[in-house]
Amino acid sequence: MKNFVSGFKALIPFGILCVLAGIFSFTASADSTITIPIEVPKDYPDRKVTLSLRIPAQTEPLSRKEQAKPVIASNRIIIWDSNPMPIIANDDELLTIFNNMRRKGWVKTFSAKSVLDNKPIDKYHAIQVLLHIVENITDIGKAKNFNNIIKRVNLTPSDVEDVRRMVKRFEREIILYGANPKKIDKDLLIIQERLKKNSEGILRVIKVEGTEDGATLIHMTVD
Repeated sequence: MKNFVSGFKALIPFGILCVLAGIFSFTASADSTITIPIEVPKDYPDRKVTLSLRIPAQTEPLSRKEQAKPVIASNRIIIWDSNPMPIIANDDELLTIFNNMRRKGWVKTFSAKSVLDNKPIDKYHAIQVLLHIVENITDIGKAKNFNNIIKRVNLTPSDVEDVRRMVKRFEREIILYGANPKKIDKDLLIIQERLKKNSEGILRVIKVEGTEDGATLIHMTVD
């Protein structure tokens, strides 16, 4: 019985190595021979045991299923601006238009006036002022008494054309502010056409008189 137990203990290392052989057979892809020395039990002091494992060349490694990367669904369009705070030149047409609209009362808030007073003006503060002017102009189109206001408003078709041109020029930046430049242009065009219609009329001569230097002075009115 004692010899049987000793023999069984001697087989334990062989069993472990058989398991290792099975693992190596699935994880190696090269044709090679692995030699593993084994510690001999004390009952066999005169024996040296060595186990050799041969791995076939056709053995392929176990494939690992790659974890799917999360995908974030989004409809946003990212526009990268490497120069986010460019300066508007002092002789830029935009500032000339701003000054004209301010003189006519279309720059109304203190913050918008402060932007124009503190030069140099960066582009994105200028866009805020532009949208402020656009809002003030399009507000008259929302008024219930629009037909009466459009006759008295301090605004000409050429003024609206100037603003429309700047909206087109800074279309990309206006989109970044969440506004729709195409809708803005459409609204401004409606105001512009009504201004043109109200400025049309019949030119009538009401008086003709001579001057001391021999010239003729003609007085006219628009019906």
